[in-house]
Amino acid sequence: LTEIQLVKARVKDLGFTEPPTTTQLFRRIREVGDLCPAEVGPHLRLNLTDQPKDDWFAVAMEPPITVSGGDPFVFSLSRGVGGKEWLGAGCAFPDGQWGLGDEVAFLLRK
Repeated sequence: LTEIQLVKARVKDLGFTEPPTTTQLFRRIREVGDLCPAEVGPHLRLNLTDQPKDDWFAVAMEPPITVSGGDPFVFSLSRGVGGKEWLGAGCAFPDGQWGLGDEVAFLLRK
């Protein structure tokens, strides 16, 4: 069992004034913390029982999940209006852009 410390931040709170690419976002995250191992997403979904309704965030992770077509995906966690908890995945192409209001979870550096 390994204990980790996660932080969730809006993309704009990481210093961006324009939508960054995945490469730019992950580079910045590595400056202030670390990317998560892939298993953090499912583990977090099982243990995050108090996620607010209508909340959504991505897990900045390395390596990404590579689907059958070769596209890179990262986990996302959400909770809908009806209270249903979801573990999803979204594309994280290196040149794909992130919105300034998007939230992303990553590891705090010890």
